[in-house]
Amino acid sequence: MSKLFPDKTKKRRRDSFSATDLQAFRENLPVYPFRQQLVNCIQKDDKVVLVVAETGSGKSTQIPAYLLETSHRIAVTQPRRVAAVTLAHRVSSEHGVTVGQRIGYRVRFDDCTTADTQLSYVTAGMLLREAMVDPTLNKYSVVFLDEAHERSLQTDILLGVVVRARRARAESARPLKVVVMSATLHVETFQDFFGGADAVHTLRIPGRTFPVQLLYAGEPTDDYIEAALSTIVEIHENEPAGDVLVFLPGQEEIEDLAALLRQYLQEEEAEQWTGDRVENLQEGKASHHHNPVISGVMICLLYAALPPDVQLAAFAEKPEGCSRKIVIATNIAEASVTLPGIRYVVDTGKHKCRHVLPTGMESLSVLAVSQAQAIQRTGRAGRIQDGVCFRLYTEEAFEQLPANSLPEILRVNLAQVVLQLKGMGIKDPSTFDFVTPPDRASLVRAAKLLYALNALNDQMELTDYGKKLAKLPLDPVFGHLLLQSAEYSCVSEMLSAVAVLSAENLFYRPSGEGTVAAKAVAAHRRFASHEGDLPTYLNVYKAWQKEAVYVPPSSGGRKAQKKRLQQQAQQAGQSHAKLLHGDWCQRNFVSGRALARAFHVRQQLQALCARPANRNGLGMDVTLSAGKDRETFLKCVASGLFLQAASRIKTEREVESNSRGRSGTLDSTRGRYRTKLGNENVSIHPTSTLFSRHPSPACVVYTEMVTTKKTYIRGVTQIREEWLQEVAPNFYSK
Repeated sequence: MSKLFPDKTKKRRRDSFSATDLQAFRENLPVYPFRQQLVNCIQKDDKVVLVVAETGSGKSTQIPAYLLETSHRIAVTQPRRVAAVTLAHRVSSEHGVTVGQRIGYRVRFDDCTTADTQLSYVTAGMLLREAMVDPTLNKYSVVFLDEAHERSLQTDILLGVVVRARRARAESARPLKVVVMSATLHVETFQDFFGGADAVHTLRIPGRTFPVQLLYAGEPTDDYIEAALSTIVEIHENEPAGDVLVFLPGQEEIEDLAALLRQYLQEEEAEQWTGDRVENLQEGKASHHHNPVISGVMICLLYAALPPDVQLAAFAEKPEGCSRKIVIATNIAEASVTLPGIRYVVDTGKHKCRHVLPTGMESLSVLAVSQAQAIQRTGRAGRIQDGVCFRLYTEEAFEQLPANSLPEILRVNLAQVVLQLKGMGIKDPSTFDFVTPPDRASLVRAAKLLYALNALNDQMELTDYGKKLAKLPLDPVFGHLLLQSAEYSCVSEMLSAVAVLSAENLFYRPSGEGTVAAKAVAAHRRFASHEGDLPTYLNVYKAWQKEAVYVPPSSGGRKAQKKRLQQQAQQAGQSHAKLLHGDWCQRNFVSGRALARAFHVRQQLQALCARPANRNGLGMDVTLSAGKDRETFLKCVASGLFLQAASRIKTEREVESNSRGRSGTLDSTRGRYRTKLGNENVSIHPTSTLFSRHPSPACVVYTEMVTTKKTYIRGVTQIREEWLQEVAPNFYSK
């Protein structure tokens, strides 16, 4: 998988884990004594089965696999792609088969199944897309809805879909069996949803946990990253062996803490070394994600945007020379996955979630967790032995937390939900079987957005354009951005831009102000576009295509890359030799994993766009290119993102100067904007290409709004304000 896990280590681990050991391990799981009861309930009972079992009990890996001996075709939904992938690998390994054959997974832009796959681990979003083509889910005889307590948007909608499918197939020869699984399920809520206690068979499987000592902070702290670092150092220096799991809100905080922790460990290790080794450590030349073991510690990161191969490092055994693993994760590690070896949990009490602002704009904000989430996090420390949970907030603060998290359907923009329901033939989304019905204002707001995108007509019916939009596995706004490229003859460029947006985190920015950080800034400068982030992303992707050789891992990996590189060098007479993918990315401080993901996303989007409409495609000419006509591309960006536009707020000096007929100068408050929709005051994010632009553009569009201590816009691109009236005349009146 990486340099951390050499083949000999993997071979030794397989050899030592015999079939007898595996069987004993599975029989020792808390779920095993319920095996026959579970199979009987699912196969013979016509009721919905609710399984309440702690993470680590074996519910996600064992219960679906108990049905492999039957003829059932099974789908198991997960709220996150990392859970679907790791569970499929785990169950395939337990049953001695190759993942993708009898047991596989399907996540967005990655289908590892065949026509013969019997057990599929899928994200809820992927099964929803299947339901748009086949609302009764005839492909499956059993659907498991796992981690239902998280109440994710897609899982909640899927619950309504399976209720309808189950009702439609009730009298058929293949009735649909439904199993809802969770660690902390509110049974009454789901009993009411499925028709009452008599319509549901509830099984409670006791967990296998050890006592966990709770330690609270003595006083509130504003800097939870600094508090987390101090706590980790204290554990490392004073506590017995055991791995550490740290909960942080999002990627940026995780990267910051990881950098601080590496610096601390490198300084500790440097005391034992001299010469070049120390110099290398100080220059920060250690790998960004695949860190070597530093001072006996391996740091693993776990968040949704990471590629699967990097995420899997958190689940692997510790390599030789490693005495402790520190996993820094988002709430992805609360319940969806089980991390082995965790004895200490450091809980900052924060998570990042999307919610709709009073103005109607959607924002990504850092908020406090609920008591249920805090309890779930604590439980991660007691899976293998007695553990300790360090809560970086006071006991009084815990008592003031809400008991449970608000379901996602009550706090996010529902445009994609309404689009999906309309795509499934549901004329009035308010009549849909919601577990928790959203308020009508949210549905109206979503319908207005889709109407603005021309996806709905005056009668609130799905238009032909809306049907195209529903086929794309993208947020409606990004889907609109891609579809608009056909009108502006820049499909090729927009496929690349949208693919990079789907990959996220393109640039690697080393922390600090040393030589490495300066080199990164210089490397990124050659890609930077005066017009903003989307043209910059396009520059990176085009340069990578032109200057690097990338061969997908399934095609032979690095050896295949070297072979192709040699062939191209011979053909070009050595005059235009390309670099290997990894070397190019390292030289340019670009995430190789992000580019590889963008490449695969682009391939799948291109295939969908090029496929004829009669084969469930979009019938677009994917070769259309604007060439060097950058204005056409920017006008397309304005057309696609017209709902996410903002104008620069003029400073008092500018207003005063303009009133006197003179051009003013910008002062230190430059870069403040007001959104066209919602009149929200925002600032350009520091990572944006336009952050240090002087003067700041008068009008921009953006791809995302993020709220921390202030509200930022990301993915910012300059446009001309008058374009908005041209590209969206029905929305922007003169």
